[in-house]
Amino acid sequence: MAEKNFFSSHSRRGFTLLETLLSIALLSAVAIGLFSFFTNAMNYTSDNERRTVAIHLARGAASYFEKNVRFASLADYMTNSDSSFLKMDEASCGQTGLQHLLFPGGTENGTISAQEACTAQLSPKVNDIPYETTIYVIRSDQQAWDSFLRSSEFRSFPEQLKGAIQKERARVVSSDAGRYMMKIYAVVRYGGRDREMTWVEGVITDETIR
Repeated sequence: MAEKNFFSSHSRRGFTLLETLLSIALLSAVAIGLFSFFTNAMNYTSDNERRTVAIHLARGAASYFEKNVRFASLADYMTNSDSSFLKMDEASCGQTGLQHLLFPGGTENGTISAQEACTAQLSPKVNDIPYETTIYVIRSDQQAWDSFLRSSEFRSFPEQLKGAIQKERARVVSSDAGRYMMKIYAVVRYGGRDREMTWVEGVITDETIR
């Protein structure tokens, strides 16, 4: 009696070319999606890290000016130069008058010059990433604030910063604070887009009330 082949009824057909191509397309779509997700996550993390560094740099710069710049000398300089506001960035570090006015601590112990202190504060590099710090000092009277609000510098700011400055202007000019303080804004850029910028507010006060 002949033996029956119990497996003879099973199909021996493999995957067709179309099924193989569809499988490859599906796997490719999944891989691309995962790659895009991880790329976006890495970019988001990197952007947050740079923003955190920028915030610390802005705070450090604002704190430096609050503690080291002499109010009386600054007020005399702005009066004599008929300046409503001052802008200080890396390009200004070569100006001797501003160097010694805004970076008086740079030459006290002789270990670092005023220009080196200026560059260290306004053009730092962290983890090989360059940051651009700009300091704005505004006299606290209505004429000075209005002059600043009409400037090209103000128009270049993002809307959020413009709104904060306008609110501060309304608050300051309605008080007598101008006799004892000047407002400063430390703005740090770490890219070309508006969102790649952060800022910190500060105040340079008269030495008699510090």
